[in-house]
Amino acid sequence: MATINYDFTHKGDFEMRVTTFFGLEEILAKELQQLGGRDVKVFKRGASVTGDLGFLYKANLCLHSALKVLIPITKFEANSELELYNAIKEIQWEKFIELTDSIMIESVLNSEIFDHSLFVSQKVKDGIVDRFREKTGRRPDVDLIRPAFKLYVHIYKNEVTLNLDSSGEPLYKRGYRSDINEAPMKEVLAAGLVKLSGWESHLLLIDGMCGAGTIAIEAALWANNIPPGYYRNDFIFMKWRNFEEPLYNMIYDSSLNKIKEHKVEIIANEIDERTIKKARINVKNAKVDDVVNCNHQSFFDLMPQRSGGVVILNPPYNERMPLDETEKLYKEIGDKLKKDFKNFAAWIITSSPEGVKSVGLRPSRKIQVYNGSLECRFLKYELYEGTKKIHKLQK
Repeated sequence: MATINYDFTHKGDFEMRVTTFFGLEEILAKELQQLGGRDVKVFKRGASVTGDLGFLYKANLCLHSALKVLIPITKFEANSELELYNAIKEIQWEKFIELTDSIMIESVLNSEIFDHSLFVSQKVKDGIVDRFREKTGRRPDVDLIRPAFKLYVHIYKNEVTLNLDSSGEPLYKRGYRSDINEAPMKEVLAAGLVKLSGWESHLLLIDGMCGAGTIAIEAALWANNIPPGYYRNDFIFMKWRNFEEPLYNMIYDSSLNKIKEHKVEIIANEIDERTIKKARINVKNAKVDDVVNCNHQSFFDLMPQRSGGVVILNPPYNERMPLDETEKLYKEIGDKLKKDFKNFAAWIITSSPEGVKSVGLRPSRKIQVYNGSLECRFLKYELYEGTKKIHKLQK
């Protein structure tokens, strides 16, 4: 029988595995340490951490750069579908699930033995419900929308790992975005870009092509220590039998008491009238309309009112845009930055190598990230008043 690493009777500390987007692992690890997590270790697209039930609640509520907070349940080897089914059926699922609980299984495979994720999910579900049926004559229901119990199955070769999802909806679904544009950037990526840019709250931040306003809003959350989970109240751990509501309420109230009211200047700029209206709604929903100024204007007409700061640009992604139009757009961006954004640190996220070549500036940093399935580069351009050589001599 597979050894269970965690069940709902567990008290004290346990391991959690927190996932994020590629490129944001170090930011996540730092957040986990600042929250009080122990034994933080980075892995690809995530970090592991040790903490108690209260830390689990705090992580879901307060992490800016996390997608999911998972609890490793067990690990075993299976060399056939029958071995997988039998191993699942032997696990004491009654320590987690009650008959009134609904369940959902999601599988990710990297294996020659198992090559169909939906079939694996079905086998795992069969093992769980058959155990209940044999012991009680009844079985829990499956719910693919709002389950009480969500299990992640990962198979690498013949090694099967089971994780329990404590978050439910991905943590990028903050809850403040009631209206989005056609290609919205996920909130977690936006938060990560702000951190990667090195922006600090005393500096002016300009999101020059803001779309739904996500980068500007996430910057405001960072600056004023607003917990990203503040806008939602439906974490899946609230459906578990070991949910301690008084403990969660205490952590929730404590996180709200840590909100700051720094004087921050953030500009969310967008040329499209319909899109800037959506951004204004989102900014208001996030309750940061006193911090974020939504500006309806072309980036190329924008004139910063302060000398120096950070500007982040997320130019339109359009694979159907002709190459000459792409090159023209990025050349105009480079010219605008050189002309009107002296003493700024400018960052551009893009999936267009041709566009990057057309900017006409040499990036001082290149960070690989993904916006959805698009492989992108997050590029830093340091815009000195004179030449870089003169700037260094003046230091």
